[in-house]
Amino acid sequence: MPRRSSIELTFREVTGTSRDSTVPAGVVVDWIDKTAYACAASWSRSQCVTSYVGNMHFMVPVPRDTPVTVQARVVHTGRASVHIQTRVLIKTASGGWQTCTECFMIYVTIGPDGEVEPVTPFEPTSELESRRDVDAARRMVYRRRVEETIQSLPKTFSSSEALTLRFLVSTEERYPDGKVRGGVVMKWIDQAAEICAERYCNYDVVTVLSGGVRFYRPITIGDLVEVDARLVLTGSKSMHVLVRVRAGDRWDRNPEDVAYGLPVMVAPDGTGSARRIVRWEPIREEDHEVAEKARRIRDLRNATLLTPSPYSGPNEGAVDPAALTEPPPR
Repeated sequence: MPRRSSIELTFREVTGTSRDSTVPAGVVVDWIDKTAYACAASWSRSQCVTSYVGNMHFMVPVPRDTPVTVQARVVHTGRASVHIQTRVLIKTASGGWQTCTECFMIYVTIGPDGEVEPVTPFEPTSELESRRDVDAARRMVYRRRVEETIQSLPKTFSSSEALTLRFLVSTEERYPDGKVRGGVVMKWIDQAAEICAERYCNYDVVTVLSGGVRFYRPITIGDLVEVDARLVLTGSKSMHVLVRVRAGDRWDRNPEDVAYGLPVMVAPDGTGSARRIVRWEPIREEDHEVAEKARRIRDLRNATLLTPSPYSGPNEGAVDPAALTEPPPR
């Protein structure tokens, strides 16, 4: 089978767990993961696992029962990693295309022995591909800073809204080697953040910013998973929820960290705007520390979202359908 540097898939959600008429962010991220994984595996010709899910701002909600196009392309490679740029599109009433969100994904290539395997380098062949390659490498600096900040967070803080989801893993959504796909973990993160934010504000909520998640270890079928979600920062209308995923054998009292996420949720008021919410005030010293580091993570994440990325077209919102064979996400 020929090596491919770009792939496009179409999805549609008809029913779901959310009470809203739009597709939950976790489901959209799962679609992104499926498309990006196919692209990374096609390029590397080996098994891959999700290493990083980039930040994504949902500029337009994804409506339920609507065909959604997800585009993915290789923009950079490391020694054993494939960096994928993705974009989620829906058709407009006029027949054009509208961008819902964009995301960078990183996959690590795994050989038959389960060890990391070198990947064939991606060599840019145009000025635009070279710009994308440089842009992908530059974003790794922000990712390291975010990861260092997350790693320095205190393990305990208790004066804000919180919940823990705990369950045994049983899913068919697996990589060929049996490990649970990264997109499934992202759905757990989004669901926990959604419930936590709804319990705090007493309204239905949606995700406006997700991703920025580094995966530290894989999850296997039968693992006992704990998804801890806690409100750590509020704006006038936004709720930042820190989510930690841990997993291990069911008798393990100290499961290992799998991933951290910091989704941002808002409560729609039905008119296209978000409701104002009651501000959460930190009380304990640990809460103040977490809130301050959440602000630092927010600023670092915004830096990557605001950094201009190379486009293949002149307009952000409008996409030429003829260009879909060579996906043009930023």
